Amino acid sequence: MKKLWEKDYKLDHAVEKYCSGNNVVLDNELARYDVLGTLAHAKMLQKIGILTKEEFRKTKSALVGMLALIDKKVFKVELGDEDVHTKVENVLIEELGDTGKKIHTARSRNDQINLDIKLFSKDSLLILAQQVAELVTSFQGLAIKYEFVPMPGYTHMQKAMPSSVGMWAGSFAESLIDDLSILKSAFDDADQSPLGSGAAYGVSLEIDREYTSKLLGFGKVQNNSLYAQVSRVKSQGVTLHALSQIMLTLSRFASDMLIFTTSEFDYFNVPSELCTGSSIMPQKNNLDIMEILRARTHRILQYAHANSAILAGLPSGYNADFAETKESLLVSFSIVKSSVRISNLLVGGISPKKDNLKNGFSKEIYATHAAYQLVKKGIPFREAYKQVALSLEKIPEFDSVEVIKASVHSGSTGKLNLKNIGNDLKKEMIFWKQKEKEFNLAINSLTKSVTQSPVLSDHSPLLF
Repeated sequence: MKKLWEKDYKLDHAVEKYCSGNNVVLDNELARYDVLGTLAHAKMLQKIGILTKEEFRKTKSALVGMLALIDKKVFKVELGDEDVHTKVENVLIEELGDTGKKIHTARSRNDQINLDIKLFSKDSLLILAQQVAELVTSFQGLAIKYEFVPMPGYTHMQKAMPSSVGMWAGSFAESLIDDLSILKSAFDDADQSPLGSGAAYGVSLEIDREYTSKLLGFGKVQNNSLYAQVSRVKSQGVTLHALSQIMLTLSRFASDMLIFTTSEFDYFNVPSELCTGSSIMPQKNNLDIMEILRARTHRILQYAHANSAILAGLPSGYNADFAETKESLLVSFSIVKSSVRISNLLVGGISPKKDNLKNGFSKEIYATHAAYQLVKKGIPFREAYKQVALSLEKIPEFDSVEVIKASVHSGSTGKLNLKNIGNDLKKEMIFWKQKEKEFNLAINSLTKSVTQSPVLSDHSPLLF
């Protein structure tokens, strides 16, 4: 297809492939959002008199048809199309002739890609927030079920103090709730419409940016046209930071599971169907999903760093460097969503091996508890500490369940307040449910009831 900027020469194929090759593949993930943005833009063009009512009707019909093709996976952006924006516009021109040629009025590919990424991010964050909420609920359920099952607690990779399966599982639930809160910042950042900023300096037509923003369900217009453009990579950085926090939580879970399922620990049962095997060692049952998750955490951290590194030092205005950050965002969402799903699958399948956990309680793990028993008798803690340290072999045989129940301050093994996790989650999800409702309402109103698929549907994975 012709390039939107094509003049009196043909672009060298090597140049085209170098500049657009990878981005074309990624643009297929953005096609739906580019069409939605084009539909809102077309409606605004009718409002200001650039398109007639009949021209808008035909344009909308063509765009809704494209949405149907995208849903059926038959709308494909290929190298010759340059990018998704060129593809959509050229299809409109082929179907509508001169009417299609009007669609780029008051618009740049710069604000198009920025808009597409904002819409993609909002949609993806809404999906991810729901997935994280489900994982929180799974961890909470595991914690409640095994709240007072004793489990050795570790510091410096050595046995430290009595813990419990409830404390261990509950720690991940609470961490993910904090991660949900961080995700809100990413959503708020993405919830600003850049449409109408043009190539970064606005346009000399009386367009209505507030109108297109409302049509697409944005919370506000990103005001300064120059900042709307240069903030693109910065905004992606905010999202990548939020995604990395989720992966850091899951990476801790992965490392724990890999350690606690070794034959030396053997603290948990894991369903065989969640494990792989060895091509040479018949006895092996490998928890590969957690090793891969741990490695992919580093990939997300690398993507976040690469995004910021590309941004650092760039001057004001659009720079083609921006295009190299698209992969960081799109692939990161794919990785994080699949990692949350696989973690939820594992949490739902594991169960503690109570006898092995109990056997992990050697006498020295009660040393601090023994010191506190002396403190209760009036001995200063530092003196009690020394007494126990000098006679570790004399530590009594404590009952592990009684010890974990004896710690009754808020957040300790005897008072984990696990039901509060559900209450905190409900509070967090008020935000996400409201934003989902607003987004769906706007998009469904924009497309009417012509499209059959819901706005919020999980994206096909790019790599995983």
